[in-house]
Amino acid sequence: MKGFTRTHIVVAATLLAVSVFALPALADTQGVSGCNNCDGYTFQADLTSKGNNNYSLSYTITDVSGAAANPQSWSLTLFNNNDNIGSTFTNFTMSDGNQNAYTVNIGKSSNNSGGGNCNSTISNAICVLYNGSSAASTIGAPGSKNNTLTFTFDFSCTNCVELANWIFLSTGGCVTGSGNCYAPSTTGTPVGVPEPTTPMLLAFSLLAALGMMAFPRVRNLVLSAPQSGLPTLDRV
Repeated sequence: MKGFTRTHIVVAATLLAVSVFALPALADTQGVSGCNNCDGYTFQADLTSKGNNNYSLSYTITDVSGAAANPQSWSLTLFNNNDNIGSTFTNFTMSDGNQNAYTVNIGKSSNNSGGGNCNSTISNAICVLYNGSSAASTIGAPGSKNNTLTFTFDFSCTNCVELANWIFLSTGGCVTGSGNCYAPSTTGTPVGVPEPTTPMLLAFSLLAALGMMAFPRVRNLVLSAPQSGLPTLDRV
């Protein structure tokens, strides 16, 4: 029984130590808030590498305390100046299902009143523009069910080097009145997002190890195995 207890404790202690001291993985996320011309809105982008120079991008606009707006355009400069984003964008969706009213391009928006355009000569940036084919999306006032809008799509960028701080540009025309209700042009700051699967996997590993040790057959194997540095005891 002493051999089982010692092994049991060593396994548990090791896994618990890893669980306590392991740092959570950070998502590749940057955001903007409280900037000039943010006007009560926040902006967050999540970039995920899918391997083989392929990426998935998510861009979320949230009305925290501003007036309701119709998104006109936004752009995100993600990579170094000489990098070239591929011209094919796939799996484009929007959280409100209105993706047919917007187009994804290579380039950088101008943030002009009325939506501006996408400067396609800037190949290290992505630009999403309202195309006028149907009504623009609406980001509602704070507290409403549609005060957040998320764009997602996949793209490629061969051997590209990511910037330390992405460049955010975004324009939204006011639903009531005229002009822009937000028009930030600024660099983002990295946001640390814990990866929930890391502690969960460690916890499951601990439970699995303890569960296996509880089986009589496993326990007998542990008991019968000679312990290093200890004399082998014959069973009675």
